[in-house]
Amino acid sequence: MDREATGTGMITDPTAHPLARTFTSRLEHVFLVDNQQLWTVDRLLALAGDIDRNLPAAAGERVAVRARSAAFIVASLLALWKHRRHPLLLDPTVGAEAAVGGYVEEGMPTLVPAWEEPASAETAVDETRSGTFTASLPASDDTILAFLTSGSTGAPKIVAKRDFQLQRQFDVEPAWLGLSGPIHTLSLVPAHHILGYIYGINMPASTGGRVVFPTGSSPHAWIDAVRRERPNVVVGVPLHYRLIGQALAAPLPEAVYLSSGGMLPRSVAEIFHKRAGWPIVQVYGSTETAGIATRTGFGPWNPLPGIEWRVRGLDGRLVIRSAWQDPPSAWHHLDDLVETSEGGFALLGRSDSVVKVGGRRFSLAEIVQTAQSSPFVEQAHAVTYSRYGELAVALFVVRRQPTTLTPADIRSFMAEHLAPFKVPRTIRVLDELPSLGIGKVDDAALRLMADLASEGDPDA
Repeated sequence: MDREATGTGMITDPTAHPLARTFTSRLEHVFLVDNQQLWTVDRLLALAGDIDRNLPAAAGERVAVRARSAAFIVASLLALWKHRRHPLLLDPTVGAEAAVGGYVEEGMPTLVPAWEEPASAETAVDETRSGTFTASLPASDDTILAFLTSGSTGAPKIVAKRDFQLQRQFDVEPAWLGLSGPIHTLSLVPAHHILGYIYGINMPASTGGRVVFPTGSSPHAWIDAVRRERPNVVVGVPLHYRLIGQALAAPLPEAVYLSSGGMLPRSVAEIFHKRAGWPIVQVYGSTETAGIATRTGFGPWNPLPGIEWRVRGLDGRLVIRSAWQDPPSAWHHLDDLVETSEGGFALLGRSDSVVKVGGRRFSLAEIVQTAQSSPFVEQAHAVTYSRYGELAVALFVVRRQPTTLTPADIRSFMAEHLAPFKVPRTIRVLDELPSLGIGKVDDAALRLMADLASEGDPDA
């Protein structure tokens, strides 16, 4: 959808913006259900006015926002867009400590809902339900928000997004997923995460739909919300679908069940499909690249329309270019190793997963894939650690319930399928893998476990 812009970047026709379908009309439309509270467009605009009035005068182009409340995040976007500013969305689960490390620059205000116990240095904003506010939507080149992400390497960094990036992906993705008309999303992913924003805010708002962010962390509560709300899109990460699959006793309503934020184990996909009655659509991408490809099942990945891709001959890494990259003409080099497969590509693992142990090179991805091929393993993850001054590999697995599994069982299985030098030195069976954020495995915690196991047992 084209939008005309002036030389200053302000749009001349705000009704041409896709988000205008929600935020400049239909004021009584319930766009958001957040923590069991109904948020009409009019109520969101009123909260945006409260944020606007509380914004420190010295605020710069970027303003930090730390909130569990999806409504507060939406209202912050509207308030900041009015002055061509944008929020840096912080993970509220880490508390005010998110400001350390230089990610929130000195003097940058941090907006927090007054009902979420803000720190003394943060700007608390309460909902007064008074006053009026008119949305002013961004121009194509405007930076509209930024995410603080662990990235593909685990090193936290800020990734900013321009308006055209989100809208160009929206131009192709709903049809690619088989969606039409208003999109009604149930988002298990919080709004401060890019998945929660793309599928839980941008897509519903751009189609005149609505979104529900369910309360609590219980899979039974999520299942009840899906049955009650009957969304046409559910977005989660592999952890959500693992827990839902374990808790399901009857099929779920028809919807597009999206999973991203990490590789989906085959066992999780199979159990969910069998019990829910619907397959999981996997989305491959990252905060930096946004959407790249999708697949249902475990065949090749199919790039989204408009994605150009190739395999870098030097080392087999994936290189992409799309209309929603910044700049769109640039090739983006990923750290994932791929090979062509049936018109798409197969992921072989990360380039930094290739390690050299005992003078021989092999891939940690191969270790994980082998472990996950066991009918008794639900999840697996491998890390490297230092053992007596030399690099070693530790493998951590979560067993399928209600089976029993010991490290010796896994070691025997791995020895049957791998060369001896590839069998991990340390193997542990856990009830669950430690995670960061919305389900990414905490490599640092696993390395610490491997170090402690090595210190306590020289044969670990």
